[in-house]
Amino acid sequence: KEEVAIVDTFSGRVMDGRRWSDGLQQAIEAKEEIPVSTESQVTATVTYQSLFRLFPRLAGMSGTAMSDAKELSTVYGLPVTPISTA
Repeated sequence: KEEVAIVDTFSGRVMDGRRWSDGLQQAIEAKEEIPVSTESQVTATVTYQSLFRLFPRLAGMSGTAMSDAKELSTVYGLPVTPISTA
């Protein structure tokens, strides 16, 4: 099955299930002379910040969070706790 796939510019991996919007997907399919799919429609959008605020607890790992601990605390109300790797 021939189809147009989006490739992540950072990882080089194919982003399965992702499509361009506003007719760009269909334009590329037409240019590449493969069957043109129907245009998808966005029914809702949400920011990551709004989505994360729906959960009572958050957790994550980062090698650089300590340098931004003050901002994470004041802006998002999130504490940063260092965990020794040694």
